[in-house]
Amino acid sequence: MSRIILSIVSAAMILCSCGNEHNPAASGAITDSVASYSSRLVIEKITGATRITVRDPWQNAEGTAFCWYLVPRDSALPDGISEKQTIRVPVRRMICMSTTHAAMMRALDATDLIVGVSGPSLVYDSLLLERISNGIVRDVGYENNLNRELVISLEPDLLMAYGVADPSSGSTGRLTDSGVKVFYNADYLEQHPLARCEWLRLFGLLTGRERMADSIVSTVTGRYHELTGKVRSITGDRPGVLLGAPWEDVWYVSPGNSYIGQLVDDAGGNYIFSDLTAPHSVPFSVESVFRKAGKADIWINPGTADSLSEIATADHRLESLPLLRHGKVWNNRRRITPEGGNDYWESAVVRPDLLLMDFVSIIHPELLPGYDQTFYIRLQ
Repeated sequence: MSRIILSIVSAAMILCSCGNEHNPAASGAITDSVASYSSRLVIEKITGATRITVRDPWQNAEGTAFCWYLVPRDSALPDGISEKQTIRVPVRRMICMSTTHAAMMRALDATDLIVGVSGPSLVYDSLLLERISNGIVRDVGYENNLNRELVISLEPDLLMAYGVADPSSGSTGRLTDSGVKVFYNADYLEQHPLARCEWLRLFGLLTGRERMADSIVSTVTGRYHELTGKVRSITGDRPGVLLGAPWEDVWYVSPGNSYIGQLVDDAGGNYIFSDLTAPHSVPFSVESVFRKAGKADIWINPGTADSLSEIATADHRLESLPLLRHGKVWNNRRRITPEGGNDYWESAVVRPDLLLMDFVSIIHPELLPGYDQTFYIRLQ
């Protein structure tokens, strides 16, 4: 996945149970969470603030939760909430450490609030690339080579990070000593495409564009369900689907309960590893995947290949797969930049409806005759 990973110690992020805390603000009038698909993002309106809870913010973090309080810039802090727990909104300057975060800002017409990114070569969006080229948006580096001085000099209201492990293992905790607030975004861990899209609501709250975000999420959700309704009307067998490709003699298989497994199921496909349940990809030998690949009619996401010959060259054993010989292979390589930016890893998180349309057009083309795919191409 072309996403940028940052693991930063953040004392400003309050580790908590996020239950009924014993303080006046937390015990005020609370509305139900507005994120209905997400299992990790909780948004609650309380007296004088919006409480954001991120549950299980990295793999194997069960029982861990981080809380922030979003408070309007011109308002006093509610009783019982400290400034360290608070993000003043709307934010004016943000650093985005993942291309999906930048895509959510673009969806809300808030790209001008981005002052820093990690890995410009992985950016697809033309507007953001232009601002990077003009020096308006700076490259702050990666975790193992983060330009801490640059981050601090950019004076961000928020650094939107992407954690994969306990932040106490990070090497840049001094950022918080300098007043940088770091928010751990767990959208990549969501197992439903609509759950990932719901993180747009968080960005709407952060940027003062709550209604716009809610409208986008509502529209996208409606279109997604409309399409799954059409898929459910199909009778007959579901085409078998193979996902992924081997890497250094290991095939990391996405489980059936994964984000991509959900997409295949919603598009009317029969994922050949649908019965595999796990919190993350599971390593298999290439031979063991081959034994199941005979049940597949379609192959999706074969690594970074742009052609059938690239797949065969990467691993000659793959030449024996009928899927390759018959050209039944699709990859998410339609929208890429010469430097390596891929819109699949960017705006697709905001538009799962378009992503589902691509999958349906691959698995059941009769439902969308003549459809021009957004993120996918059939390899030649």
